Formats: sequence, structure tokens, C-alpha cells
Amino acid sequence: MKTSKLFAILGLFIAITSCTKEDSNTEAILQEGTFSRTFEVQEILQRASYTIGQDKISYALSGGFAETSYDILKNYYSEEEQRWVGHRESNDAYYVLFFKNYNENEVTVYKKQVASLEEGKSAAIPSADDTENYGWNLYQKDLPISGKYKNLQAQQTSDYTTNPPTITGDYIKFSFEKGAITEGDDWDIAFRGTTLLVNGGSATADDQPERSGKGAAYIATGTMADIKTADTGMFAQDDSQDGLAITTGSGNGWYNYNPTNHAISPIAGKIIIIKTAEGNYAKMEILSYYKNGDSSQGSQYYTFNYVYQPISGEASF
Repeated sequence: MKTSKLFAILGLFIAITSCTKEDSNTEAILQEGTFSRTFEVQEILQRASYTIGQDKISYALSGGFAETSYDILKNYYSEEEQRWVGHRESNDAYYVLFFKNYNENEVTVYKKQVASLEEGKSAAIPSADDTENYGWNLYQKDLPISGKYKNLQAQQTSDYTTNPPTITGDYIKFSFEKGAITEGDDWDIAFRGTTLLVNGGSATADDQPERSGKGAAYIATGTMADIKTADTGMFAQDDSQDGLAITTGSGNGWYNYNPTNHAISPIAGKIIIIKTAEGNYAKMEILSYYKNGDSSQGSQYYTFNYVYQPISGEASF
């Protein structure tokens, strides 16, 4: 009798241990890093990215249409099925992510919300043509990220009754890493009227945002496609004595001014090369200074293309 009880207890212990191991599967993810893709929503470019680690996956969506970010903490991972299940604490939800063609350069991902850990572990692997939950999408790792930002509003007002004229308005700060406007100190370039600032050096006026980064810039001549590397010897920072890295005035920097119709036109072939606040590199081409590219709809609206290099120290695009 005692022997039977001992075996029963031992069997129960093994069952509990097996169940616990299954629920908290600790298989290691083979490839870690940040994988991203870009896509358009109503002609506005968005960027989605997954930063994949052993204990959590961080999701971020940025761009001019919508923004969000959150962490999904790992509960289960099966390398054989390429199935990852985790819990998002901010909304108390579970997500299952399926991976395909997972390697050091790219991964194809399908993500959907589920009711529980058990549902995530048992959900059928989606077919290749499944379009629910935005379907399967390819994400690439640590590659230069191309983007387009439309109608960034950078309004300023000018009072010419004073001498010198009084210029007012907030600088709108932009982060290439986020692909979006930012309110914090992590900005790379700031816009107001035709003036562009970089997050490095020192302010040239009292109403400018504080420079807290490694930012610098220069203007190159060419096309976005032809300029493949930042010339690290050309960079200048904003300086209270020497002026702005991206010079202002008609014909001096990125634009021409027509005094007849007061139009501001980007100079073709002028590409702004930027060292970001964190020391990464980006290039941008201003396409228009008018809302929707139409001078009749109002000025001080920037539309621009850019390419951002996420690898620290890498100067190529």
C-alpha cells in the first residue's frame, strides 16, 4: 500500500512538473534584434517594428497616421512551430506570434490577439494567404529605413513692425528613429518656417530648443539614390557664433525664394545629410513647403523623403 501511494505521489509530481515546463517553455530564440517594415496608410508612410529578445518582444508603430508601442512578455516559445506566446500587461491581453523564414536578416511575422495562454499555444498556424490581423508581413533587420513624412506643420509668425522683426512659433521636433514628431529630447531635426535646426552644438537664439545630442548636418548635391554614404568630415553643428549647420536664406541652403509670388521652392539636387542626436546617420530630401504640395493650401507644411541608418557608426545608406 505504501509503495502504491509512493508511486502515485511520484506520478503526480512528474505530471505537475511536465505541465509547468510546458506552460513556461524556455526554448531560446535563435535571432535577436530589431526587424522593421514600412507601409502606407492613406498615402501616409508608417513604420512597424519588432524588437525581439529572449524575455520579451517590443512592438512599435510610428509615422504620420498612427503611433503606439508596447511590450509583450514571453510566456511560451516553440522553435519547432516557430510559435511565440506572450502577455501584454498594459491591456491585460495575450498575443501569439508566428514566424517564418526566420534568419539573421529578416523574418516573416503573423500576430494576433488571443484570449489566453492556452489558446495561443493551440491556435492553428495561419495559412500563407490568411489576410486577417493584417496577414503575414516581412520585416527586415538593421537595414537603412526609408520613409516619407507628409505635411509636417511648422508654423511661424513674423512681426515686421519691430526692428529687427519679431519671429514667433514653436519648433516642431522630428526623430528619424521613430519616423515621427517627438516632444522629448530625442529629436534629430527641428522645423519652424524655413529654419531647420539639428540637435547638436548650441542655440543661436533664445527661443530654440536645447541641444542635448550629437547632431550635425551638411547639404550635399546629388540625388537620394546616388548619395550612398555620409561624408563624416563635412558635418557642422549649430553654433551661436558660426550660425546654423543648415544655412538659411534663398539660395544658401535647401530652398529658393521668388520675390514676385513669394513662393518657397526646394532646390533640386540638394540633399540634407544628418547626424542624429544618437550619432546615427540619415539623409533627407525636402519635396514641398506647401500643404499637399499645393501653394494655394498654405505654406510651412513640409513633405520630405528620408533614409535612416539604424546601425550605430555605419555611415552608408
